[in-house]
Amino acid sequence: MAYRAQPRRIRPLRGLNDTSSLASRVALARALGRPAPRGGSGMLPIVFTLFVLGLVLVFATTGLAVGGAAVTTYNQLAEGLPDVARFEQLRFAQPTVVYDRTGTVELARFQAERRNVVTFEEIPPLVLDVTTSVEDRTFWTNQGYDPAAIAAAVAQALQGRGERGASTITQQFVRAPEVGLLPADVLGPGADTYVRKAKEIIQAGNLTDYVTKTFGAEEGKQRIITAYLNQINYGHNAYGISAAADVYFGKQLEELTPAEAALLAGLPQSPATLDPYRFAETDTEGRLVVPTCGSDPAEGCVDVAPIVRRDYILSQGLAAGQGRWTQLTEAELKAALDEPVVLTGDKPLIYKAPHFVWAMKSQLDQVLSDREPAETGGYRVITTLDMRAQQLGERFIEAATIVPQLSGGAFDQAIRERDLGRDKSWIRVLQGKEVKNGALAALDYRTGDVLSYVGSAGYYRDDLASPKFDPKVDVAAAYRQPGSAWKPVLYATAFEERALTAGSALLDVTTSFAREWQPKNADLAERGPIRVREALHYSLNIPAIRAMDRVGPAAVGEAAQRAGIAFSSGPDRMEQAGLAGAIGTVEVKLLELTATYGAFGNGGVVTQPRMILKVTDDAGGVVFDAGTPVTRKVWSPQAAWLVGDILRGNTNPDENIFWGPAFQMFNGPGGAYRPLQLKTGTTNDVKDLSAYGLAAQPDDPAKPAITVGVWMGNSDNTPPKLGDATLFGTDGPARVWHAFLREYLQGEPVAEFQRPGKGLVQSTIDAWSGGRPGEWTRESVREWFILGTEPGSRNAIDEPGLLYRQACGGEWYVDPLKAEKKNAPEQWKADVRDWTVRARRGEGIRSTPYGTLTRFFYGKNDFGGPIIPADPVGCASPTPSGEPLPSGDPTPRPDPTRTPRPDPTRTPRPDPTRTPRPDPTRTPRPDPTDDPRPTPEPTLRPCDRPDPPPRCNPTPEPTPEPEPSPTDGGGGGGGGGGGGDPSPPPDEGGSTASPTAALAAVILPDPSESRVRRLGRRRPARLLL
Repeated sequence: MAYRAQPRRIRPLRGLNDTSSLASRVALARALGRPAPRGGSGMLPIVFTLFVLGLVLVFATTGLAVGGAAVTTYNQLAEGLPDVARFEQLRFAQPTVVYDRTGTVELARFQAERRNVVTFEEIPPLVLDVTTSVEDRTFWTNQGYDPAAIAAAVAQALQGRGERGASTITQQFVRAPEVGLLPADVLGPGADTYVRKAKEIIQAGNLTDYVTKTFGAEEGKQRIITAYLNQINYGHNAYGISAAADVYFGKQLEELTPAEAALLAGLPQSPATLDPYRFAETDTEGRLVVPTCGSDPAEGCVDVAPIVRRDYILSQGLAAGQGRWTQLTEAELKAALDEPVVLTGDKPLIYKAPHFVWAMKSQLDQVLSDREPAETGGYRVITTLDMRAQQLGERFIEAATIVPQLSGGAFDQAIRERDLGRDKSWIRVLQGKEVKNGALAALDYRTGDVLSYVGSAGYYRDDLASPKFDPKVDVAAAYRQPGSAWKPVLYATAFEERALTAGSALLDVTTSFAREWQPKNADLAERGPIRVREALHYSLNIPAIRAMDRVGPAAVGEAAQRAGIAFSSGPDRMEQAGLAGAIGTVEVKLLELTATYGAFGNGGVVTQPRMILKVTDDAGGVVFDAGTPVTRKVWSPQAAWLVGDILRGNTNPDENIFWGPAFQMFNGPGGAYRPLQLKTGTTNDVKDLSAYGLAAQPDDPAKPAITVGVWMGNSDNTPPKLGDATLFGTDGPARVWHAFLREYLQGEPVAEFQRPGKGLVQSTIDAWSGGRPGEWTRESVREWFILGTEPGSRNAIDEPGLLYRQACGGEWYVDPLKAEKKNAPEQWKADVRDWTVRARRGEGIRSTPYGTLTRFFYGKNDFGGPIIPADPVGCASPTPSGEPLPSGDPTPRPDPTRTPRPDPTRTPRPDPTRTPRPDPTRTPRPDPTDDPRPTPEPTLRPCDRPDPPPRCNPTPEPTPEPEPSPTDGGGGGGGGGGGGDPSPPPDEGGSTASPTAALAAVILPDPSESRVRRLGRRRPARLLL
């Protein structure tokens, strides 16, 4: 904005230009940051230096001859000065700016100094004028130095009136250490001030001469003042005029008023002394204001130093016609003097997605390992972050951790403000549980691009900080126990190693796998023989431990390493954990396990997570380009698909009667059903709750194939306060997981999980033993197998009739001992015999040593057939197998070999010969709705004929009411060490309640959700939990 000149004399301001007395001269000198008047005896050295140098420069300019002494002095001073041509290679320390994946949303800046380099065209004339009018009025015409100013300084020194400032803008620029146009020894401590001053003048002249010859007089001057305005320190760590405008006023350069520009122009003289923040006060409107006396000050009003300096520049600079483009009228001057100085306040650097930014920074440091660091390099970084996904992640993590800590009206207000009406019921379930923190990671498993990364709830919520909630801790990069969420990795490896198939039979029988380690299921039930598909569907702990025994911890650990999972205590940690590693006792990182889950939708291939797409330097040159994603083959496409197919059933009510209704999703076009894969985990004492899962790859390669992992717990690894309540991964993390995908994929085309085109075969098998059907078969099912492992093939894994024994009279009976491995420890066999004796009596029969109960599998009314009797009719000798038939009195229990016990709450570091000992699960409860309807009578069990509605006999005892009686929890819903579900010592807070004491409940659809929709045939409304 230009200002017109007015042909009138500007009235001097009281106390500003009155120098008639010594006192006023002292006051003005102090205000302007110059030394007070003093005697001239100490001025002889500088007088001589300036005089000689002035003569040399003046005569050199005019072409007149000078004396030999002056020339000699000049040559000595000029000797060894750096080449001014390096001015063209000048680079300032600039911040590195970080953006989201679109390159339009700024996430953060890494900077040693707050600086934003601008071009000459971006600097308004007003800013140029306030700068030259106070610092160098002859800038546009001088030779880099001002002979008149030098002469005046000499004269003033001779008169004993102190030192007069004679430095031009060019001189100030060349003496800046970072510019490098003066030798370091001249600028260092102890250097001669007068020699430095002389060299400074010479080099200023050299630089002006160079740019004039190289670019022309006008452009040369433009380059010098632009460099100066980008380099100079304005205080408050603001370097350069652009940063100063933001730090003090929160404005762009073109938005500055004359008063604001003048205040900034005065700061470089003494940034600390003139810092306006030193004098700012908070006014009645809450603004940070520097008090001013204005154009007509009241009697006794004295302006503070930065205001005096500002007013001097306005009146003696802009209003006095010292600007090249700008001159204030009297009215404009008065308005500027009366303008309040409102500061923006010290603004801390607020990052968007702060945990992501810091995690990304570690990758950036590797990219820049051989270059200038990010804090000074001025790079532009395009990251993988999807801001929409990030906002959803932060919203739902806060919904599950911060909002439940509220109550009453504050709770309702938070629900409204965050638009969480659809999620209010599950958020309410978390109230009072004191689960204070959470984390979420979402990535594209085809590219590895991290789309959302929430390391803790509310990074900047220090007002809520406590030991349980440390908002600065990045849990997405921390080691935590995954619990049952580890089981898919186990089973995929078992399929890959041909140790098991999806149809293999495993025994769900409480077993003393080691001294004092008898892991249990979350509902304390033992279901006998069960196929792998159902064991993983319902997250049963005991079959998972038996699966680990089949495949071996070493193979599982090697698969984890191929997937990029690094255990906290080294690659051998899984072997050290032994069988307990099956149920999630070994700590892993959320991001790494989330990426691993992507393999179940990506043909067994894990794509390495990445956070940076591109890095360019300040000139636009490409420093780094992400290029082709880094992938690792972990499992065959067939093994990965089989596990994914099982996990897909957890969001389908026809395959999982508990989790299916809660986590099915209808957000495709027109409300179409969207298939998803899901697995949850809950660890010892509910210290770690988690959920992991994915959507299928979209047909459009530009759309992300998304996998999501969620963790909840407390920062200090303490358990929540549950009292008699229960909590599982399905109550918190799985709800966050579901809500996130519900919103993120809303309206997107529905994609299906693609079965590999070859290498799989579907076969009919016995529904209980998993082998080829035979005369013993009462029920058969269809199951998928890796080609060559199906029943009947040369390399078949599951033996026909494995579970059955024919008595002497020709009848076929279920003999669980046949399904036990042949070289099993005697204690394992004894436990199977004990279960067999109890199973003959039906379900609900308690184990005396373990407190567990026999139970039919969901919807069944037997254990696959009649249990073999103690003394089959017509048999007088042992069966052909040589194994004695189980009797009513189980074999005595020998002491089992002692195996390791892990610490369930920390990264286990056991003696290699010891095995972890998980803790038991709490009695599970279902996820209540807004309008829970408890059933006083025991819940009816689902029957195997759901249509018409079943009429089953109630169980002898009320059934527990948790999340699916499958142990959600890793470690088995509270199972040991974050994994299984064993009995803990009484002082460890494990569940001691019998399932008979648990209340039964009818699980109804959540009224706040869209109506529950069933796929395929209908299921009973009453669910056994």
